[in-house]
Amino acid sequence: MERKVKIYLLLVIAERGKGDPINARLAGDVFGFSTILGRGTAKKAWMNLIGIGDIEKDLVALMLDETQLQNARGVLEEEFKIGKGGGVAFALRVQSIADKRVLEYFTAKTEVE
Repeated sequence: MERKVKIYLLLVIAERGKGDPINARLAGDVFGFSTILGRGTAKKAWMNLIGIGDIEKDLVALMLDETQLQNARGVLEEEFKIGKGGGVAFALRVQSIADKRVLEYFTAKTEVE
């Protein structure tokens, strides 16, 4: 019998260079992951003036289920200080995926709720 699972897209915006370590720590059993090099929209001079830091960022995207999401949140907060000055993270519920073949690829043929 197939189990139903809710899938989430977790997006993490972290300091440049932290994306690969985050992926290495979290990507072991998630459905899919990627690191993208990003650049903030604020001018560097303004960010330095108010002490925010560099505009160069890593964007980490992970697809995971509810249990994996809870585990990932703990790891991000404790090990990478995400949400505590080391970056931000947020999750979006995935309601649909391109087509059935893509869904089956990500979920290993697990029915999505």
